[in-house]
Amino acid sequence: MMKKVFCAIALALCVVSASAQDDKKNVLLVYGGPQFSMALVGGSDSYGSGNKFSFLGGLQYERNGVIGEDFGIYGGLEYTAKGVNGMEFLYSNRKDDYGLNYLQLNLGLKYAKNIWGIEGFGEVGPYVAYGIGGSSSINGKDLDDNSFENLSVSGGYIYTDGGAGFSKFDAGFRVAIGADFSGFRIMAGYQQGLIDIADSDLISNGYKNYGFFAAIGYGLKF
Repeated sequence: MMKKVFCAIALALCVVSASAQDDKKNVLLVYGGPQFSMALVGGSDSYGSGNKFSFLGGLQYERNGVIGEDFGIYGGLEYTAKGVNGMEFLYSNRKDDYGLNYLQLNLGLKYAKNIWGIEGFGEVGPYVAYGIGGSSSINGKDLDDNSFENLSVSGGYIYTDGGAGFSKFDAGFRVAIGADFSGFRIMAGYQQGLIDIADSDLISNGYKNYGFFAAIGYGLKF
């Protein structure tokens, strides 16, 4: 009799444990990967901006099942390096490189669907970023200060004893798609800045970050 009772209790514990596993809606994700950043520049003065290969990495919290079973929310902090290599200017005969490093806050909505043990997902939402450093060069001459320090200009000429004059604040949106399997994740996405961040003496027609990224990571469910 006691043996049957113990077996019943053990079976009940297994069912409860399995149910608890299914009910885990929180995820803490660590991720990193490469990105190709570019810039949108207005007007006719610039006619080319080379892709800049860089990296990003971050920590993201997700809460699944907020709206029904499939919709959730996420928020996370990310280090990301943006900028361009070889931006050419038609009339001023310049060729510049900009390196822009940020701490970026990502927020948004996530849709996920589990099929055969693989969870496909898509996410979209805004980001805000704060510049923490970087290096820039104007026509092959390195600037003394980082990319977010004030631009040194006199008589219409740019001098190297300052920074590039980029605004430290950036904001835009990002979208990503990917898949999870046993906690491991792969994803790819796009980021688009929505505000002009360049000093008008550096780039007179506006400058907005954008680019593509890929990442791998691992999510701990709890």
